[in-house]
Amino acid sequence: MAMDWLLIGLILLAIAVNIRSFIVLNQFQKQRKAMLEDAEAVHSSMEDFVANLEQENDELYNRLVEHIAQKESRMEERMRELELKIGIADSVQPADETPVAPKSKTGKQKITVKAAEPEIDPDLPENEKIEQLHKQGFSPAQIAKVVKAERGEIELIINIYKKKQSYQK
Repeated sequence: MAMDWLLIGLILLAIAVNIRSFIVLNQFQKQRKAMLEDAEAVHSSMEDFVANLEQENDELYNRLVEHIAQKESRMEERMRELELKIGIADSVQPADETPVAPKSKTGKQKITVKAAEPEIDPDLPENEKIEQLHKQGFSPAQIAKVVKAERGEIELIINIYKKKQSYQK
């Protein structure tokens, strides 16, 4: 009889362990489901974030393109005004000048103007040549090509020239 009670006790213990394991398994399944839902929510929010970021990026890009187009058109207007001031007409193009470029994406035409030939005395020292070209309105890059020197060196000489001019005033 004691053996029967022992068997009954073991069976009840096995049933209790099985019930507990089903409860624990059910809890794990609920936790897994919650974790999957959380992961899906994070994934969804990341997709929304990326979509918003791409939209903002597109808007900023479009604003940048508009800004560049405005600056470009202002620059072209200034160039035309300067060309008119120095007597260059838009309709006249020298034979060695590049023709008018086709319309760009902004719908504006780009006009290329050949810079005037530099007037320098070949007997002058290099620094004075640079000063003379600067007075004629040439950029440091253009002067560097004519004098065959580094652009940084040209900019340095121009800055020294400007300082010298400011002290003489």
